[in-house]
Amino acid sequence: MKEFLEQLAKLLNIQNSEKLKEEELKNVIIESIEKNFKLGKSLYDLFEETSCNTEFSIRVTALTNLLITRIYEEKDKNLNSFIKFALEEFARLLPIENISYMEKHAKWNYLLLKAASGKIKFEDFEVKKFPLKSSIAGHAYKTGNYIYVPNTHLDSRFNKKLSHLPIKTLLSVPIRDRDRIIGILNFSHAFEEAFNDISIYLLVSLTNLFSSLIVLFNFYHEKTSFNSKLLKEVDRKTLEIQRINLKLYKTSITDALTGLYNRRFFFQRLEEEFSRFLRYGSGFCLILFDLDRLKYINDKYGHLEGDRCLKLLAKYLRDRSRKEDVVARIGGDEFACILVGSTVEGGLTFSERIKEDLLRNYKKETLTVSAGAGCLGKGEYFKFYKNYKDFFKHVDKALLEAKKIRNHIKIIEH
Repeated sequence: MKEFLEQLAKLLNIQNSEKLKEEELKNVIIESIEKNFKLGKSLYDLFEETSCNTEFSIRVTALTNLLITRIYEEKDKNLNSFIKFALEEFARLLPIENISYMEKHAKWNYLLLKAASGKIKFEDFEVKKFPLKSSIAGHAYKTGNYIYVPNTHLDSRFNKKLSHLPIKTLLSVPIRDRDRIIGILNFSHAFEEAFNDISIYLLVSLTNLFSSLIVLFNFYHEKTSFNSKLLKEVDRKTLEIQRINLKLYKTSITDALTGLYNRRFFFQRLEEEFSRFLRYGSGFCLILFDLDRLKYINDKYGHLEGDRCLKLLAKYLRDRSRKEDVVARIGGDEFACILVGSTVEGGLTFSERIKEDLLRNYKKETLTVSAGAGCLGKGEYFKFYKNYKDFFKHVDKALLEAKKIRNHIKIIEH
């Protein structure tokens, strides 16, 4: 039993498990599993939810507009007041426990803590000066690159005077004005390894947005009245913020592996096309694809090769589709296409070409794909579907039937 527990402890990265007694080791393992489960639900899933959710992009846009309006209405007379308000709003928006802002001292080589929001407040910090040479934030400031520390207790640069605070994971991101670094934004969490690649990308993007807002504030308050040069700078920063917002929106509707649309955006567009069909009779085809034997390829060649197959299918779907069509990855190895204005013949031709592309170009194995398709057209007899979900359900059932045969296309007969 003890040997089994030690193997389990190794998988969970529990240190010095061999020194613990059996009952002690059981308790440590249970605690680790509970912590990881809680972390998965409270943070990773929240980041998955926010980074792939159009609603989140709308909330970011609304907050951006609120902060720009606050600048123009001069509700904050100094930068520290504005930053404090902005950090509080960002803390409400993000699934992050703590956010803090630092800026370099005008003369000396250390960073000054200026504001903190979340579970750890400004007054909770026993130290508010952080040397550039020996602190995590200082290294981020000097190098100009973000620094991610999955476990602060294992990093010598983490200030020991902050060890009483619940900071196990730390991400320090430089705040820039063009090529000049003007401060550091720190994101922290009480759990170790709390941020994955998606969350880090999202936080770095939001820091760029925060940087533009700070620069915009400084430009606006630099003079009591705008001159033409200052007005151009304000316009430039406003456009920059809009570009960042657009980038965040594109991220929220895109599948990270393939670059296609994601599941949420696909179902949003399917609902729109189905409603358009009912109202105006505008036809379209829904085709669902599934790679055959992907598990076999993963087991034989590794998951990197499996990912390459998924990207290959995504490329052919993208290349064969038109600008008005919608191509998305909606599951692990499942893809969906909405061919706007297409007929059954057009949908079948499209599917056959995808099959040919895979067979012709993938050399390691015989790579095949199964597909289920359903087409709706003006004036054609068709089965009545309750809604777009019901239509999708029938096409998905056709895909399941095609997968039983493999390398087959099953079209719903209305």
